[in-house]
Order: sequence, then structure tokens, then C-alpha cells
Amino acid sequence: SDKQLPNLHKLLLEACKVLEISSTPELYVQSNSQANAFTTAFQGNTPVIVVTSALLDRCSDREIQAIIGHELGHLKCEHS
Repeated sequence: SDKQLPNLHKLLLEACKVLEISSTPELYVQSNSQANAFTTAFQGNTPVIVVTSALLDRCSDREIQAIIGHELGHLKCEHS
């Protein structure tokens, strides 16, 4: 959220705006030594994007936003 990780939340909101996604998915950070990101959506529930702590440690803000954008693309194209 904007209270826990304001910079990461800002990157998510900016990516949603660029991709014209009006319903912002939830964003979670998973403690994990493997750099990864994934998206999941359950019918009738808010979609979720998960990024790992290792990914956040290894990537710049610009790279993280590109990864979030990639995951949002899956949601927009209904791949989840």
C-alpha cells in the first residue's frame, strides 16, 4: 500500500495509468531469494501481483516498473 511501500505503490499506480487499467490490483512482496514476479486472479476477486524481495533488491525502480507493467499486461489480456 501507499503506507507500507509508498515508492512501489507509486510505480504500480503509474503503470496502471499508462496501461489504462482503472481497477488497481493488490501488490504483495514475497520474501524469497529468487528474483521473480507473477500475477494471479481468482474469479470475482481483486487480481494480485506478487514480486519477490530478491527482485526488488536487484532491480532499479525503472526495471521494477517495467516488470509490474508486464504483469499488468497479463491482467489486461486476461492471461491469468
